[in-house]
Amino acid sequence: MVAPGSVTSRLGTVFPFLLVLVELQYEGAECGVNADVEKHLELGKKLLAAGQLADALSQFHAAVDGDPDNYIAYYQRATVFLAMGKSKAALPDLTKVIELKMDFTAARLQRGHLLLKQGKLDEAEDDF
Repeated sequence: MVAPGSVTSRLGTVFPFLLVLVELQYEGAECGVNADVEKHLELGKKLLAAGQLADALSQFHAAVDGDPDNYIAYYQRATVFLAMGKSKAALPDLTKVIELKMDFTAARLQRGHLLLKQGKLDEAEDDF
C-alpha cells in the first residue's frame, strides 16, 4: 500500500517538470532558429525525455552557442539543470530567458520558485 503523502510528494516533484515539457511544445513554435540549432534542440528534447540528462545538456549547450538569442535554448538548458538538481546553474539561464522574452510566464514562475527557495523574497515576488 502506498501512503497518500508519498504520492503527493512525488507529484509535487514531477508536476513542474511536466509543465515545463508541455510549455516547450507551445513556445518552440514562436522562435525562429537555424537548422543546426533546431537539430540540437530536437535531439536535446528527445534525450531529456529519455532521461539522458548529461547528453541533453550537451545538446542545449550547443544550441545556446549556435544562437545566443534563442530563449528556448536557454529555457531548455535550465530545465535540464533543474532536473539534475542544479538550481544555481539554472537561475542565470532563466534570467536570460526573461531578458529575451519578457512575457515567458513559465520561466518567470520557475525563477520565482528558485528565488523563493533561496530566501530572496522581494525578487521572487516580482516574478510571481
